[in-house]
Amino acid sequence: MTLPVARAERVVPNPVEVPSEQRVAIDAIPLMSGTKYAMGTPEAPPSLGFSQVPGVGGDVGTGVGSGIGSGTGAGFGEGSGGGFGGGVYRPGNGVTAPTVLSQARPNYTPDAMRRRIQGTVVLEMIVGADGVPYDLRVVRSLDEHGLDDEAIKAARQWRFNPGRRGETPVDVLVILVIDFHMR
Repeated sequence: MTLPVARAERVVPNPVEVPSEQRVAIDAIPLMSGTKYAMGTPEAPPSLGFSQVPGVGGDVGTGVGSGIGSGTGAGFGEGSGGGFGGGVYRPGNGVTAPTVLSQARPNYTPDAMRRRIQGTVVLEMIVGADGVPYDLRVVRSLDEHGLDDEAIKAARQWRFNPGRRGETPVDVLVILVIDFHMR
């Protein structure tokens, strides 16, 4: 809180006109300093814009759309759509993950049951715009006793409500974890 304080009057032989308001001088840092942030290295010449390549639509590369590379769409690389190489998205940034409509349980192999093998198989797969998984790949294996194959067989039978980008169904890369535990 600031309180005004009255000053004692001094008698000056030659009166000088004193402004009636008090002024305080403080160092101030402006909030909008006008500082410009430049991308790149200090030695590089100034950029004329983000994309300086022959692509169309703000992309980086020779493609069409907002992606990087020679493809069309928002993806990276050749192909169309989003994701890497075109066509496949990952959940996030406006892309919703697929949701499970139906699932199948994997079967234990007789050898794995006899040896009481337990653990987790992690699969990476693409859920298509039609809700059917394809391009299944084992990321973490329990393959000593055929459990990886059983996990893949079960995952191929799963059905999904497809992932979407906005209102459009798209192919989405997902990770599926399948547990093998005895009860």
